[in-house]
Amino acid sequence: MGKTSPKTIESLEQQIAAGKQKLQEAFDAVGCTDSIVLAYSIKLDKLINRYQKRINKLKSQEN
Repeated sequence: MGKTSPKTIESLEQQIAAGKQKLQEAFDAVGCTDSIVLAYSIKLDKLINRYQKRINKLKSQEN
């Protein structure tokens, strides 16, 4: 993987915001025990993990 750019970070932030919105909408529509809510939650977790790795990589590049 190459350098982490602020544009990549911004893109992930937008994807996370959209994922949060989808998760909230699904939760409001079907409750917390439906499989679609779990699926959105897992997808959001993966996005947040990618984001955190990119942030950590960016910080290490600055040092």
